[in-house]
Amino acid sequence: MSAFDAIPSLLSHLTTPDTAVIRRAEASLKPLLKDPACVAHLMGSLRNPAAPAAVRQVAAVILCKRIGAHYMTFQAQTKAEFRAVLLSCLQNEPERSVRRTTVSAVAKLASIEITGEGNNWPEVLPFIASATSAPAPEARELAFFLLEEMTATVGECLQSSFQNLAGLYNSALQDPDQKVKTAALKSLGMLMAYLVDEEESLTIFSGLIPLVLQTASGCRQLGDEDTLQVINDVLYDLCHSSSRAVNAHLPATVQFCLSELADVNLELVTRDSAALVISTLTEVKPKFMAKKVDVPSLLDTFIHMIEVSSESAAGAFFDNNPAWREDTPDDSDDDDNYDGPTQCGIAQGCLDVLACNLPQKSIFQPAVERCVVRMQSSSPPSRKAGVASLGVVAEGCAERLSQRLGDVAPYVIACAGDADEQVRECACFALGQLAEHCQPEILTFAPQILEAVFRLLDDTSVSVQTTSCYVLEMFCEHLEPEQINRFLDPLTRKLVSMLEVATRKCVREMAVAALAATAVAAEKEFIPYLPAVANIMGRLMVLNTEDQYPLKGRAMECMGHMAVAVEKDAFRPYFQETMRCTCEALTLDSVELHEYAYAVFANLSKVMEREFSPVLPELVPHMWKLIGQSDGQGSAKDQKEIQDLLYSRAPKDTQFSGLDDSDEEQDPDGVGALDAGMFVTTAMLEAKKAAITALGEMASHCGQDFMPFIEESANVLKEAGTYWHPSIKLEVCRGYPSLVVCSVAAHHPDGKVPWEKGNLQANPMSPHTNALAGAVLAEVVPLLMNPEQEVVSGACEAIASVIELCGPASLIPVANDVLQGVLRLLSKSAPCQEEDREELDDDDDDDEHENFMNAVTDLLGSIARVMGPQLAQFLPQFLGPLSEYCKPSRPANDRSMAIGCLGELAQAMGQSALPHWQAAFFPAVMAGLADPEHAVQRNAAFAAGVCAESFGEAVAPQYQQILQALHPLFSIDASTGDSAASCVDNAAAALARMCMAAPAAMPLQQVLPIFLRSLPLKSDMMENETVYSALVKMHREGQADLRGPLQGEVKRVVGEALRMAKVEDEVKEQLRAEFGG
Repeated sequence: MSAFDAIPSLLSHLTTPDTAVIRRAEASLKPLLKDPACVAHLMGSLRNPAAPAAVRQVAAVILCKRIGAHYMTFQAQTKAEFRAVLLSCLQNEPERSVRRTTVSAVAKLASIEITGEGNNWPEVLPFIASATSAPAPEARELAFFLLEEMTATVGECLQSSFQNLAGLYNSALQDPDQKVKTAALKSLGMLMAYLVDEEESLTIFSGLIPLVLQTASGCRQLGDEDTLQVINDVLYDLCHSSSRAVNAHLPATVQFCLSELADVNLELVTRDSAALVISTLTEVKPKFMAKKVDVPSLLDTFIHMIEVSSESAAGAFFDNNPAWREDTPDDSDDDDNYDGPTQCGIAQGCLDVLACNLPQKSIFQPAVERCVVRMQSSSPPSRKAGVASLGVVAEGCAERLSQRLGDVAPYVIACAGDADEQVRECACFALGQLAEHCQPEILTFAPQILEAVFRLLDDTSVSVQTTSCYVLEMFCEHLEPEQINRFLDPLTRKLVSMLEVATRKCVREMAVAALAATAVAAEKEFIPYLPAVANIMGRLMVLNTEDQYPLKGRAMECMGHMAVAVEKDAFRPYFQETMRCTCEALTLDSVELHEYAYAVFANLSKVMEREFSPVLPELVPHMWKLIGQSDGQGSAKDQKEIQDLLYSRAPKDTQFSGLDDSDEEQDPDGVGALDAGMFVTTAMLEAKKAAITALGEMASHCGQDFMPFIEESANVLKEAGTYWHPSIKLEVCRGYPSLVVCSVAAHHPDGKVPWEKGNLQANPMSPHTNALAGAVLAEVVPLLMNPEQEVVSGACEAIASVIELCGPASLIPVANDVLQGVLRLLSKSAPCQEEDREELDDDDDDDEHENFMNAVTDLLGSIARVMGPQLAQFLPQFLGPLSEYCKPSRPANDRSMAIGCLGELAQAMGQSALPHWQAAFFPAVMAGLADPEHAVQRNAAFAAGVCAESFGEAVAPQYQQILQALHPLFSIDASTGDSAASCVDNAAAALARMCMAAPAAMPLQQVLPIFLRSLPLKSDMMENETVYSALVKMHREGQADLRGPLQGEVKRVVGEALRMAKVEDEVKEQLRAEFGG
């Protein structure tokens, strides 16, 4: 008797409920399964109708595991026999579960026999076709089980059969039997997902999408959520397809997903997968969504989901802090440990994606209208939904919302005093979002908001107290000392009191954060409160239990912010203890705590400067290690390779894992490594970013003490620049210039390179600075062609920083690449703009402002400041693209950006740009001054003034037109917001420059009264020197009106300017020298 004859008995033992018996059977089987002869015996058990169904299924499971390792050892005839036996088993097996398992073995063989080199199993497709037309629904279902398991093989090797397969799917999706339709649905979905990058192949099946959605709707009605989730995964993959045939069905896809979201009978996980489809499509194809999908219906669905939910709609705030959810009391005892999606969370996530990605003309008006209507509702759930939704869309709609705050903010502030707790909580969340994203316009409402929030700090609701502190943190960060002074004492005392008596972690953490922001806003006015607050923070910084780490981190952070606020001398008594506690935090096992520590180091090095240097020898190598630490990022595999791996493997089956082949246990495909290597924790990512930032601040502020660490820091940043995540590349870009700052501080008197604008021959850099600047730019300049816009923005900022610090000699070696890069970016032909080009149809207006383009135009301005007249030969190439951004059809931010850039070019290049005054600069200035938006008018006024200053008498013939265009700007109410005030300030500066450039062309009798009425400046303090120098010069030269009828106005202006803290001391000295006082 052969040992293999025991296989049927051993298989039977594997089906018993006795673990010991199973383990003994596995131990006996394992050596037998290493011999290819086992295959025939396993097939014998599989095809034996007398064997129990459970034994046949076990035989199929083990056969699937083993056949791949042994199959190629058999002769051709034996292989053919095995293939025939497997198809026969499929055809004749009466048990569905056994058929389903046998399908995996057939698919395994198919992957071996059907390759790109040929089809050695031609019987498979006819078998499938025959099964699809069989009278028995079980057979028809089986055909699609097999096609699903063969997805990778079909997708790679059977393209010639796609048309026939499409016909099979078409019939099956209309089959009267639901199981057949479901099996076909899953199979087709897997195939389409596999072919998502193969446009031609995908087009063959795209016509079936309506049937897919119809069949999936049937599954929804039947409550078949497993299938729905599979289909949602497929629809997610199709979002990334560039096929126009697929795109034609995307509106229907969105409607199907909306029906899932609205179906309260579905599990939240299923509804969340539908939301992911809509969100992904919005991110990948925003302009398509805006044109082809009913955006208002999307908004209605998501806002309604918030409205009918009993959950806190400020949950998005708490969702980022899981410990707070545990800490916050909840009326419900159900699902205490639930950590999955929530209805409010799903809806708010979708709203956020819509607002941040859709063109503003498509989302802003309908979103805000719906929010405002609900905020005025008599129903608390409606008010909750309205104010919460406004908070969610604030980030994405910030540009237009900032211009409409007067229409919206009063309703939000009213909701902050609502009788309903959830409405108050959501109002706090919304105010925090407005404070964070609508700067500086929101500061107009500072008194009302601070008064409202001050009341809410005493709210009986923990969540309201917490979100109130969040508002203070966001709001106070942007306030000036004079704006917070009237609230400083009661606010600080209230926050300290909350911190002392509160027991909830969330309240204590946010109270500390609010104190930190208050200190930053108050600056040196916070010094009287420093001892008491520092004493409290000192107690919190020594907390060492894991559940208190977040509070410990907040306290450390607060000390760093207070240091920045009160500056070096006032903070010195607290420096050593803060450093001791912060360094100790690095010894604790908490990545989040480490992130706080690096942020503190960044602030303290900035404030204490060389007094920070003694810790560099120990601290810098630690940060090198963290920045270079491998965190499982692995090598990024091509998406197609990943799909091949996933689709070619049988479904995971942990049953009888001990019977896997020992060689296969080594995971030859590397799937295990792939799973382990594709993800990195957000905490580690943030810690790396914080460490890079801290390294840069130390280099910038510790001067020559950092020099021993320069070379290795440059190497560490270079290596970090290869990291896969764009946010790390961005931080590296920001860190590089700091190294150059350090070199300049160490090798140049006064920390400055004495370069001369436009002098391309001289190189005033020290050898060390020259070499370092060259190495930094060599790393950063290629990033202009990075596919990620945030990385390109960082590269532009880094290049600008280095060349403005080091001058023309640093730019010359890379000038061609930099200029070409900027030109490609302005012309929208860079890699980071590729998706925008692909999505835009010929008739589309590209009407969305890309924030990263501000960095691009700023870089062009920096190049002009460095090259000066030497840029003139290249200027015509840039004026064309810039003029495109000035068009009325472009968004206001584009127009403002481009006109501001033209002004910088004129200011930096002087007379060398004069040939383009009439054709480029003048039309842009006039159009900008007539623009309805203050931001555009402000930059146009700036450009008008600097063109007059740079081009001199050549602009005088256009003075009358410019003055007429400037005149309406002086009627703007500067008290309505920072943008309005800046507009008036720049108009005044334009008059000052025009008076200085061509006084004979100025009708001073008419101009000077308007000029003086606009002084002192209210917002743009950088123009103080311009306006007061002009006033001094005209007065000194004996201008009659200033010494006659306007004397009183002059005295008023000078008196107010001398009392303003924001007027520079040098300017005040000029005024005193001329006017006394």
